Amino acid sequence: MNVQTFTYSSKYEPSAPVVEIMVCKTGQTDNGVVLSALIDSGADATMLPITTLQTIGARYVETRQMRGVTGVALTVDLYVVMIQIGRQVIHAIRAVATQDDEAIIGRDVLNQLVVTLNGPAEVTEMSFY
Repeated sequence: MNVQTFTYSSKYEPSAPVVEIMVCKTGQTDNGVVLSALIDSGADATMLPITTLQTIGARYVETRQMRGVTGVALTVDLYVVMIQIGRQVIHAIRAVATQDDEAIIGRDVLNQLVVTLNGPAEVTEMSFY
């Protein structure tokens, strides 16, 4: 088992768990973009900046309705990507394209990993098998 540790980001108040990810077009690892992504266990889906998705040439899948924390429905575009965290590769993630520059890792990725949030130490541990 491989364990990787990530330090919380003080960019948020209070500080929040983040992870370094590489986002790639499905089937390619040579054209990836490295991002810091907020870990959000309350988010159903991963959300990535549209600029990142365009840079890697991610394949558009469809347009859907999404409800955020306010309950208001938004129209969003989904793209299929591959996400790498450490040596772990997660294939066929249907990421929501966002207009801002923040990346959010949701349960579609988190449910495939062992994640330990240690708030007092402000570190996240991810275990890969």
